[in-house]
Amino acid sequence: MGLSGSAWATLLVPTLLGILTMLLYGYWDRITGKEYYVDDEILAYDEDLIETLKGEGKV
Repeated sequence: MGLSGSAWATLLVPTLLGILTMLLYGYWDRITGKEYYVDDEILAYDEDLIETLKGEGKV
């Protein structure tokens, strides 16, 4: 017993959209020409900022 056309579409369309989204996300740096990264210095700054704001009662 095979699947109908709409059943195949229901299976394949979300799968193909998910794969396309993953590829787009993976190559976004090359597409935009910008590089996005997080390093230890940025993380340390964010943690210090959060602690500072907590001390001031803003968070």
